[in-house]
Amino acid sequence: MNNPEAEFALVEGLDHISLYSEFHKSPAESTGTVLVHHGRAKYPGKQISDYRKISLYAANPDAERILDEKAKEIAGKYSLNRLLGVHNIGVIGKNDSILFLAVEGKDRDSAFMAMREFLEIIKDETLLGLKEQR
Repeated sequence: MNNPEAEFALVEGLDHISLYSEFHKSPAESTGTVLVHHGRAKYPGKQISDYRKISLYAANPDAERILDEKAKEIAGKYSLNRLLGVHNIGVIGKNDSILFLAVEGKDRDSAFMAMREFLEIIKDETLLGLKEQR
């Protein structure tokens, strides 16, 4: 039975370099693919073209718990070795880091499918919100 390591967390001040460095330290022997998604605050914005800052927040008070559970479900569904998701919250600027998502899979197909499925859940906007500010 596959018991993958999976975790999701909300943090204020995301350091994607440190997260990647730590994630990459000890891949499982069966790992054939490591995928990393580094989401950033793109500019111009979707809501306000010339925004100054973005407020990132939990739209659902249980967002972190729900996303942690979803991370574990997806890691099991795709037989991943590991899945780590870390989402920034608070106020950030243009091009700052919003999301770090890394998956370690036995093959490309399962890693890509898991990454895509979890990204779609995170981007749903019912759990996490984003508001651009002038």
